[in-house]
Amino acid sequence: MKAPRNTWYAAGWPSDFTAAPTQRTILEEPLVFFRTSVGKLVALHNICTHRFAPLHMGKVIGDTLECPYHGLRYNTSGVCVFNPDLDGQVSPRSRVNSYPVVEKGGVCWIWMGDPAEADEAKIVDFPFLHSPDTYRPLKGYLHVRANYHLLIDNLVDVAHGLILHAGTLSTPGLAKGHHEVGRDGDGIWVKRSADECVPSPVFDMLWRRVRGDYTGLLDHWTEARWDAPTLISQVTGSQVHGEPHETGLQTRNCHLVTPATEHSSHYFWAICRNFLLDDDRLDDDMRVGIDYAFIEQDEKMLEAVHRNLNGRDFWDMKPALLKGDSGTVLIRRAIDRLVAAENQSSAEPAKRIDTSQVPS
Repeated sequence: MKAPRNTWYAAGWPSDFTAAPTQRTILEEPLVFFRTSVGKLVALHNICTHRFAPLHMGKVIGDTLECPYHGLRYNTSGVCVFNPDLDGQVSPRSRVNSYPVVEKGGVCWIWMGDPAEADEAKIVDFPFLHSPDTYRPLKGYLHVRANYHLLIDNLVDVAHGLILHAGTLSTPGLAKGHHEVGRDGDGIWVKRSADECVPSPVFDMLWRRVRGDYTGLLDHWTEARWDAPTLISQVTGSQVHGEPHETGLQTRNCHLVTPATEHSSHYFWAICRNFLLDDDRLDDDMRVGIDYAFIEQDEKMLEAVHRNLNGRDFWDMKPALLKGDSGTVLIRRAIDRLVAAENQSSAEPAKRIDTSQVPS
């Protein structure tokens, strides 16, 4: 699979995992997650070494995971430590892969590459996810039948909002607004802003609910930052024309994309607001709009695009790139470089990418 392995990926939200085994495929690897008696999160390869039964169908006993077929039990390191049959002997080959997992900053992270290189200091932090006194997160998850590259493109791309999200997130002024792309260390950011424009229907609803009716137009902006390999942090807001962004209404969001297979992706999202922190009703109302935008609009389009690619390489299709694509192209190049760097020792040379059409 064309995705970096020596990096941290989001495995899920902490609430996704309990003592009951949970299955999840990441980078084509079938995994099983469970919590031990003290709540420690464990990730193992999800196939028993004996008769290849799926371990997630078993149960947790103490700090071990019992296979549902013959009762072999695996410890947190993936070593089989118990056989209930006859003399109880265990084959030396009875060991499954164990993967480093870390709960940090409100996210469960997994390292799919060389365990010796799993450095927790490299985990990207999203402070607004774990600052309950200043931000209220609304979280969700989608399993999308599309390659992870397409999700990253979509999350950074502003242009599609005008058409695909008409009636929800569409802000016509941003289509002709100021567009800027840049780098910050290893990150890549894309910014779009517009003065005195009609806000999106969602922000119009939020403004009226939080600030009351308004006259005239508002300034609107959106900023997205990519961090390797598939992490997007975002801030979107509106404010009275001429006023600082800090005085406006804004949400800080994170979008964590984890490749499942070549043809599917895990998408963990969180929309975090710094207003009406105790309003449960607003959570419900926002989720209705978010689910519609993500499920009925984004997800359906991304899956249709993936079907049209039909396994062909994005660059081989020679996309007719536009100026608004400059940020997504930089990110695709960065991911390609990460994959190529991991494959340098491979006998198969990295594929040459034709970027002759890419706007400067």
